[in-house]
Amino acid sequence: MRFCGKCGASLPGPGGPFDFSKTQTLAYSSGGLSDGALFAGRYLVIDELGKGGMGCVYRVLDTKVDEEVALKFINPDIAADGKVIERFRSELRITRRITHRHVCRMYDLSEDGASLFITMEYIPGEDLAQMIGRLGKLPVEKGFIIARQVCEGLAEVHRLGVVHRDLKPKNIMIDREGNAKIMDFGLARTPHGVRLTEVGQVVGTPSFMSPEQLNGETLDQRTDIFALGVIMYSMLTGLLPFEAESTLTLALQHRTHRPPNPHSLNPRVPEDLGRTILKCLEIDKTVRYASAQDLLADLDKSGRRFETYGVHVPGRSKKKAANLPLRLSWAKVLTAASIVLALAASGLAVKTLFRKSRAAEAPAPIVQLGAPVKPDEKAKAVPVTFITEPSRAAILVDGTPMGVSNDTFSLSPGTHNVRINKPGYQEMTATLVVEPGGADRLRQEYKLVPQPPARGTLDITSDPAEADVFLGGSREPAGKTPFVKGLPAGKVRVKVSKAGYKDQTEDIDVRAGQRSRLYSSLTPLDGTVEISSDPEGADVYIGNELIGTTPFKRPLAAAVYRLRIVLKGVAEREDILTVHPGETVGPLTYSLDRPRAAPLRYFLKITSNPPGASVTINGVLKKERTPFVWELDTHEVRLKIEKEEYKSQEEMIFIRPAPARNEKSFELKK
Repeated sequence: MRFCGKCGASLPGPGGPFDFSKTQTLAYSSGGLSDGALFAGRYLVIDELGKGGMGCVYRVLDTKVDEEVALKFINPDIAADGKVIERFRSELRITRRITHRHVCRMYDLSEDGASLFITMEYIPGEDLAQMIGRLGKLPVEKGFIIARQVCEGLAEVHRLGVVHRDLKPKNIMIDREGNAKIMDFGLARTPHGVRLTEVGQVVGTPSFMSPEQLNGETLDQRTDIFALGVIMYSMLTGLLPFEAESTLTLALQHRTHRPPNPHSLNPRVPEDLGRTILKCLEIDKTVRYASAQDLLADLDKSGRRFETYGVHVPGRSKKKAANLPLRLSWAKVLTAASIVLALAASGLAVKTLFRKSRAAEAPAPIVQLGAPVKPDEKAKAVPVTFITEPSRAAILVDGTPMGVSNDTFSLSPGTHNVRINKPGYQEMTATLVVEPGGADRLRQEYKLVPQPPARGTLDITSDPAEADVFLGGSREPAGKTPFVKGLPAGKVRVKVSKAGYKDQTEDIDVRAGQRSRLYSSLTPLDGTVEISSDPEGADVYIGNELIGTTPFKRPLAAAVYRLRIVLKGVAEREDILTVHPGETVGPLTYSLDRPRAAPLRYFLKITSNPPGASVTINGVLKKERTPFVWELDTHEVRLKIEKEEYKSQEEMIFIRPAPARNEKSFELKK
């Protein structure tokens, strides 16, 4: 039994050619978005790209930047796991900084109501699984190019400390120009390193898992190198290097089975390239390539033999590389744009027909005026001077370099094919017909057409978004982030600016036909805080840290603080202080009044013999009778003591405040 290259499900039937089309990817429906629907107020749905265990993927038009992107919904069961989503967010902070040309760009993880979705670069084309399913084993040259591009992408990603851990053909997109892009970095795995699929299904894609991955060991970049080895093996042979009925037997096969050199299964695979692939598949990861950069170096050694197919291998001279068939656009796209010049001088006729290159069009036939003239070896050669504007253009006649324009060359009568080249200008081709019997000298003049400026795409995102983008020193913003714009190739100075944040300026190299990306993590400006107190001289604390005394004015980083204003021995105030970037808070004034002295308290105990006498204090008859303790608010006390059958007594006394104890006794008489 084998495993599906898309979802990892078991495949029934005997072994045979590697076929990705046997099963369907585990499906999940987000509820469905109809074509033409507007989602989240900005994404216009174009069509559905596919479904998987993670959720549905749509091709949409981002109406804010007028660009097509891919929108991947996350299965609600997965979205409900806060730990998984937080991991997505933390990994996205790393992966969206990857701007390599062979890695799909991740943009953001967003919410709209109950929907959680990821926005990413849309890549028109097909994934490598579909390509292998359609073609079977790939032509060796095509497979080599794809493998090298994937390895380049891995080298950059590993440099940033990211490990894919789920590299397989389904996660490699091939765009319409044949370029490979790695998909789904960090988004296909839970915190425990397993594939996010439906309950009860095979977890992960076992056929592409390394031995340490199957054994639950710690993973590093060598896990991705093993997976790339499996991918290269399957691309070039149409077979998997390891096939088993279960993950357990697959792990056992890793230890007991060494796959044959791909050269023995497909003789077009060079033996040294086969050995490179087998080194990727070493069971002991310490024997594998230590890094994607090391693997890339060996791939380049093997790739020298593919130069005749237009594969550019670093290290070769620029002159040689420039002559490779796939490196010269004029060799493929010359079209007719005929300009007929007829010159006659003393009976010698010179007839020319020109063609200018135009991209993506097939060559058109040259229509000549008159029949071609065969070279006459006995006829006298004629000096011909080629004049071009601008000068110093390379002149080739019948494929032979003759020199540069404004020089004179001898041409025999007959039909000649002329090519005129100058860097920065479109190539001009001509058929030159020289008829015998004419002037002793000829002059040809040509005006060369400049090449249209090469263009690339500038893609700028920022955190936070909605920052102004200034290009080339302009004082007027070209737009706001996220910002996408086509520009002429070359260096451009970019300034990203947002109120309350420090400007970020970068020089970006916009490359022809490529998307140059810039991610700006803007640093908030400090705010200013002014604090005063009444009276002055109070200590100012942020939390428990003393930062100054009133009157207080200084910058503070934008944040929320717990503020304390303390006047020792007098009063303390607490407040919540919110500092916004670039703004001034205050002046804030805090009143710290000195506390008034507490009123004095007096206590007086009155007794009598006999007890039970009534007491009048400062003219007020008290309900209590002796003996009793009264609390008073004055130190002057006029007392009157009365009891039936006894003479009343009156007296003025002065008492002391608490905590002193005051006591007065009366001896009553009849």
